Amino acid sequence: MADRTATNREGLQGYVTHQAFKGLRIPATSQNLIMRDYVRGKGKVFRLSRGEYFFDGCFVQLYAMLRDLDQIEGIVMCSLFMLPDSAQKRREIFDQLLAAGGAMHFIYETLVVEDEAGVQSAEDLLLMNDALEKAPRVIDRALLPPIEGVDSFT
Repeated sequence: MADRTATNREGLQGYVTHQAFKGLRIPATSQNLIMRDYVRGKGKVFRLSRGEYFFDGCFVQLYAMLRDLDQIEGIVMCSLFMLPDSAQKRREIFDQLLAAGGAMHFIYETLVVEDEAGVQSAEDLLLMNDALEKAPRVIDRALLPPIEGVDSFT
């Protein structure tokens, strides 16, 4: 078996999805341009992206990329929200990533996961997002304390 932390690895490989994430459906060509520019800006080699199959909840290509981390430095994708919704599945992905000594770059969230601190930051962002989606959009004015000198909030 190859040394999973070998130094002969080169480049970040892109991962694109045809599925919507966070209400966005971004064409693969646009995702590739975004990732290419990001990777170039990091002074690294951009390796041809793998596109996920067009089935809901499908992550076949992502798992295949994790198995190839002996050949690449890491994986780059547009958003953290492209990962599975399941915390357990994400944990499995992050465990494989860290065991291989790789990195996962999430462009929109300006986040790189390459250690446990990165995993925790990613999970914190996902938890905050869940909390925001459940938070009320409007506060009943009767619940607000009166403000001296202000008659109304209109």
